[in-house]
Amino acid sequence: MTATAAGIFATNMYVPSLPSIAADLVTTERMAQLTISVFLVVFAVFQLVYGPLADRYGRKRVMLAGLAIFMVANVVASTAQTIEWLLVARVLQAIGACAGMVITRAMVRDAYSRGESARIMAILGMGSGISSSIAPLLGGALQGWTGDWRSSFIFMTVFTLVPMVVLAVSVRETLRHSTAPRGGIGGMARDYWSLLRTPEYMLYALGAALMNATFFSFLAAAPFILVNVAGASPERLGAVLVYITGGFFVGTLVVSRVGARFPLERLVLVGGIICFSGIAIQTVLGLGGARSETAIAVPMLLFGLGNGFVLPPTSVIAVSVRPQIAGTASALYGFNSFALGAVGTVVAGFLSHETQLPLAFAMLAMTGTAVVFFVTGLVGAGRGWFKPLD
Repeated sequence: MTATAAGIFATNMYVPSLPSIAADLVTTERMAQLTISVFLVVFAVFQLVYGPLADRYGRKRVMLAGLAIFMVANVVASTAQTIEWLLVARVLQAIGACAGMVITRAMVRDAYSRGESARIMAILGMGSGISSSIAPLLGGALQGWTGDWRSSFIFMTVFTLVPMVVLAVSVRETLRHSTAPRGGIGGMARDYWSLLRTPEYMLYALGAALMNATFFSFLAAAPFILVNVAGASPERLGAVLVYITGGFFVGTLVVSRVGARFPLERLVLVGGIICFSGIAIQTVLGLGGARSETAIAVPMLLFGLGNGFVLPPTSVIAVSVRPQIAGTASALYGFNSFALGAVGTVVAGFLSHETQLPLAFAMLAMTGTAVVFFVTGLVGAGRGWFKPLD
């Protein structure tokens, strides 16, 4: 859980400092937002590397290597004097941070059945929700206390020691080496191709990715919208994200209790509809002229609640398609999520931040498309459109 938290902290802890970064490094808002986009793109791509490596060489040693890279990257970021320097540090951060997230999903599937995995992933999701809530609050507090955006990166340097020590001392290797795949790059390509050709896998991986894109587009645009629309400070982003993570915590808590008793596909669809409803409410409020922080934040609570139903089950569905390559399946799932997340931040950068409506319409389109994917997945599972799981 702490290894996953490192990646979450890297994603959004420093976001309240984006306006400060733009001012201190003498750059534009769009270039400051690019530090999120670059991170997400690299985070997505390198998951494709870590997954097969973890299937071949073991989960534990590969994750430790990633955490070591992450620690070095934070030191580099904390000494950045230009936006280009910071962008290079964010690339290194992403290379290291993605190890924990992709390998954790594979380790859960190694150790538990499909139904039980949903419960465990929901519990991990609650931890992720807490981390997502704490990170921007802590980042905003550090920014306000020190007046220096670098303080977030210094904190992450020290924090990384926690998952490294826990992993080295307390966690056993979960990979059964007798099932680890061989075949080099060719075998890796065949595994990825087989997953890309599996409709059940892609419907849920892309649906979850669209939810991720919705979240990251909000994350990138919200600091500026809060200033322009609600007259709040950028540091208020941490408080706004509490609504999302609070809802997410409740959703994952429910899934952890009932996930083994209901079809995962049905839970995902319920969550998708809740997400769409939250964004629809935010859009209607914007059309009605509501410009308060509450009008922006409260509907995102529903989005967070729905995501608590969506993300744990979709990750289990993805890694259960072919359990013997759970690391590879987890990697492609993560790649889809963060690649589309990066697209979401780029889209947010080109939208007007003078009102919340352009962002709300974009998020409505993304969540609506995800719901279509989830409906197709549920109907397809019920009618036997998909091949049985291995």
